[in-house]
Amino acid sequence: MLKIQEEAGEVAEAIHGAMGSNPRKGASHTWADVETELCDVILTSTVSLAILSPDPEKIFERHLQRVADRSLN
Repeated sequence: MLKIQEEAGEVAEAIHGAMGSNPRKGASHTWADVETELCDVILTSTVSLAILSPDPEKIFERHLQRVADRSLN
């Protein structure tokens, strides 16, 4: 589970790099790097859920439905 936080930190680092917001590094990343890091977060989270839950698909579908219901109201 701690790997999710590590991957999220890499997203933040890539965003800073894509924006060139670190004066020492300048533009050290691209927006494609940000996309790649976001995919790593998704994959790591998915694997974590699959390890933790006996029925990850059901858990995810139920959560997705709650989010959709909330968004539509």
